[in-house]
Amino acid sequence: MLAAAPAPAIPRTVKTADNVYTYEDYHAGDEQFTTTNMFVVMDAGALVADGQGSPVATKGLIDAIAKVTLRPIKYVVVYSDHGDHTGGNVSFPSGITYVIHPASRATLERRPNGWKPLSNAQVVADKLPLKLGGEDVEIVFLGRAHTGGDLSVFLPRQRSCFCARRFSAASSPRCDRRIHANG
Repeated sequence: MLAAAPAPAIPRTVKTADNVYTYEDYHAGDEQFTTTNMFVVMDAGALVADGQGSPVATKGLIDAIAKVTLRPIKYVVVYSDHGDHTGGNVSFPSGITYVIHPASRATLERRPNGWKPLSNAQVVADKLPLKLGGEDVEIVFLGRAHTGGDLSVFLPRQRSCFCARRFSAASSPRCDRRIHANG
């Protein structure tokens, strides 16, 4: 009889493509779940896709990024306006640029408690092409997924797209193929 392979250590950082990583963490308690973030390391700094739900969990993400690169975090893409994605944003260093959809911004600003987007947050209703240290990055809104303002990060050179909350075990994926119909 073959023995089962041991479960991978969590939290963990996995290199998924050239300069692209995921960070996976497990959260125990009454509601048990895993979270996955993506970060891209570029000459100009790092872009983080999605946050964590608490300052402690976000500090774990920041520490994992620091083990991969000494470059500073420059951008954080807000994927969802729910607290389990934004509750730890206070732990990100000052001076970064948050990228957020108008629907998520409005929802977060209406809430009496929790993280609020900074006044200099970059608002993306459809698509934001970025050139970061020679790397092309596209922040895109593919339509409503789990919340009204779920953003995705597309990396043309790596042909990779991080789509937090676009897929769910309980529903079909909600994708609009018109965004990148040519590629």
